[in-house]
Amino acid sequence: MEHLSKPINLGFPQDYSTFCKSPLAFVVVTSLLGVVDQHLLKPNPVFNNVIDDPKIALLSKKICSSLRYVLEKLWEIQTVDESQLDAKIRDVAVEAEAKIESKLREVYLATSSKGDHEATSRGLRETLQYVVEDIESLEAQIKIQKEFEVKSLPLKELSSTPAEAVKAESTVISCSSYHNLALGNEMIGRDVEFQKILDLILHIRRSDEVIAVTGMGGIGKSTLAQRVYEDPAIRSHFDICAWTVLSQQHNVKEILLCLLGQMCIGIYTTDDNEEQLANQLFKSLFRRRYLIVVDDVWSTQAWDDIKPYFPNSISGSRILMTTRLVEVASYATSSQSFVFRMPFLNLDESWKLLVREVFKRRDCPPPDEFESIGRKIVKRCGGLPISIILIAGILVGRLNMSPHESWNDFAPTINSALMEVESSGHTSIFALSYKHLPVHLKACFLYLGIFPMGSVIYVKKLIKLWVAEGFLEPKMHNGLEEVAMNYLNDLIDRNLVLVVKQNYDKKVKSCKLHDLVHDFCLRKAQEENMVVVSNDDLAGTRSDTKQPKLGCRWISCQSRRWPFTRSSSLNYTQGKIHSILYFGKDLHPKKCRLMFQCLELLRVLDLSSIQYSNGMPSEIVNLIHLRYLALTTVGSLHNSQLFKLQSLQTLILLSWKEGFHFQLPCDILDLPWLRHVHIDKGSSLYLPNSIQGNLQTLFWLKVTSWDTKTPDFKMVPNLKELGIYIEGGVSSNALDSFTQLHQLEKLKFEVRGVDHFNLPVSFPSSIKKLTFCKTDLPWEKMDIISKLPILEVLKLKDFAFRGSKWDASEEEFTNLKFFLIERSDLKHWKASSDNFPGLKHLVLKNCWDLVSIPSEFADIYTLESIELESCCSSLEMSAEEIKDEVQDWGGDLLVRKLGIKDKTPEEESETEEEDSEGSDDVN
Repeated sequence: MEHLSKPINLGFPQDYSTFCKSPLAFVVVTSLLGVVDQHLLKPNPVFNNVIDDPKIALLSKKICSSLRYVLEKLWEIQTVDESQLDAKIRDVAVEAEAKIESKLREVYLATSSKGDHEATSRGLRETLQYVVEDIESLEAQIKIQKEFEVKSLPLKELSSTPAEAVKAESTVISCSSYHNLALGNEMIGRDVEFQKILDLILHIRRSDEVIAVTGMGGIGKSTLAQRVYEDPAIRSHFDICAWTVLSQQHNVKEILLCLLGQMCIGIYTTDDNEEQLANQLFKSLFRRRYLIVVDDVWSTQAWDDIKPYFPNSISGSRILMTTRLVEVASYATSSQSFVFRMPFLNLDESWKLLVREVFKRRDCPPPDEFESIGRKIVKRCGGLPISIILIAGILVGRLNMSPHESWNDFAPTINSALMEVESSGHTSIFALSYKHLPVHLKACFLYLGIFPMGSVIYVKKLIKLWVAEGFLEPKMHNGLEEVAMNYLNDLIDRNLVLVVKQNYDKKVKSCKLHDLVHDFCLRKAQEENMVVVSNDDLAGTRSDTKQPKLGCRWISCQSRRWPFTRSSSLNYTQGKIHSILYFGKDLHPKKCRLMFQCLELLRVLDLSSIQYSNGMPSEIVNLIHLRYLALTTVGSLHNSQLFKLQSLQTLILLSWKEGFHFQLPCDILDLPWLRHVHIDKGSSLYLPNSIQGNLQTLFWLKVTSWDTKTPDFKMVPNLKELGIYIEGGVSSNALDSFTQLHQLEKLKFEVRGVDHFNLPVSFPSSIKKLTFCKTDLPWEKMDIISKLPILEVLKLKDFAFRGSKWDASEEEFTNLKFFLIERSDLKHWKASSDNFPGLKHLVLKNCWDLVSIPSEFADIYTLESIELESCCSSLEMSAEEIKDEVQDWGGDLLVRKLGIKDKTPEEESETEEEDSEGSDDVN
């Protein structure tokens, strides 16, 4: 089986996302190409008989090549209304995808039921021919339009290529100076950031240092830079101060003129070319101490374009940059200590800003009755200054009303008011950020509108969903999960997605959208006809958003009512719905019916918040295009015919009854496209009978003493994460073959009803994260684990190791960064800094008998935190002593002591990596 993560080889341009303008067009075109590639061009065990048909292979290749031509030529057309052609491409791709998948479904069902295979294959050929004709019709339209443009263009323009024309057009943007900005208001909050930046600018000894302020649009980056720029200490310290704005499309010549105009130094004219102006700027700054503010930098290329014009001057010259992109800030600065990320305003600061903006033209303060209402209003703004200022502009017109008539009535409608401000002509800061996203990131961003407002989004779940949806662009040398993670990090760096929690090495575990960003995201997704939110108004959306069309791809169910009934299903366009994610509660499983034509092409079905009692809905096995399935259920699945789900990539089966074990089909892991499997512990799960190169995650594999067949891990060579659940004891060689897992990075062992667990004598050298639970191993066995060369995380839970004494003096955990011991009878622990030379985080929980932490841990220079929970007082004292000793040599160590009753979710350690064997995929 060819690995699914490899790039789709369609002869299609690697950057084809640049040819699509709308996110929906990009999603459906990418998805269509993936469908053709996976089912009709690559070897596919489900459709082998179909692929053998040379006409079908030829038509499939024709679809790919025709789409390539259409999109490439669309880029070359300059005068046509791009949105119209983009819409046509989108509509053709939507219909093509639905028709092809519908016919493929008929072929599969005929094959599995021994139906008329020839008739269904013939129907597929005819459908592919119709699709080719539709795309060729688009080709003809583009050719006509292109010929018309060539005839109508002036002769002198024919010599320029389209790329040159685009570049020439982009340079006709003026560069704003500091004096063109609407400045002068006193900044509210930001005192800490202001003082840190001021100290860096005035007191660091390094010359020509770049300092960057980053944050989402409208959060106050330029205002903070302005306060620094106007500070008297700055003005007296520097010989030259100047301010320029780069913006999205910058003109280097105008930037040079802008800076020279503020300096009043040297002789130059506007007729001078770029080189002459650059030389004059260089001479003007050379041997002088200068501060240049470069505002609103949108790309690393923009920074590279102007950086050479600032000379290495005398010690103390500075460049202060503002940018929305962390990537740009990190690129321009020499250290992360010179990058400042802007926080949101707190409630008090938000209220002060609203008062200033509303009452700034009046001498009187706001009446007392306004404050309680006003604080509710600014709370909805989420601490974003630009939103508060826009809302203040609306409230100014309501000051002559009573508080009840004006502010009190206005508070519930604040979100729609923000959107109203945008539509009335103001530039929406969200729209501006969105506008400058590449189209593939627009698609990923809009998908986040599926999740309810304020919800925490688990990264592992999100990545699996993106992969299943089929709109990720394959990249050379990167698997689809890596591509998805890169896209998410890009959205985070652009300040559109907020990080909620990180693990020990700062990788993002969970994220969310700011409420106002979510509002904008959902509205745009509905405008693009991509999402329908089904709330308590059934198929409607929140009252403050526009009612979408119902031919959408993604359904977000957020109520106690199931949106699909015999009558309501007629409202949904057949074949267009690809995903249903249920986020509601208390829906009776019998009301959750799936037998409707509009649901036959589902790819994603997440019903994990519904408790099924009898296995799973029988209709699911006929959803043969399903790629992501998450269920919470009890009951036997042995005869569920899950093998029919031949396109399945992610399978999550959780039990809502403690101790329940699933009975599963023995060949479940033989499904050819499976990538991630999570099934509750104790359920019988057997390794596949043939090599499955796509499988990356497997939790939990049950191994018992009564198994007659030893697990053969050579069948899953690309496994990266594995959980092994051992019951009843196993032979010493039962797990020998798991050393063949050369890609394995994360391994967990859990044991039940075993008198003695035989620890494997060797492990795959690729393991980075290792967890033991209830294994009752002697501490002497730790020498095997210490030999793992790149082990970074070690977790010992529920008496994983037993014994009152652990002498680790002969062991060295070379790369261990995170170490957890939870519930242990350990009393005396002997170790030195040499045993854990790279340890960063130590967590001890419910270690009631442990007297102290080895005092030599004070010599571990990498140690950042010690967390204690429900431990004895002497252990806490030893941690404090280590902290004091670390501080004596100038180090910084965080010691946290938590009691179980006092602990809140917000207090949980951000350094401990959460268990991710599947729980974060469904919460």
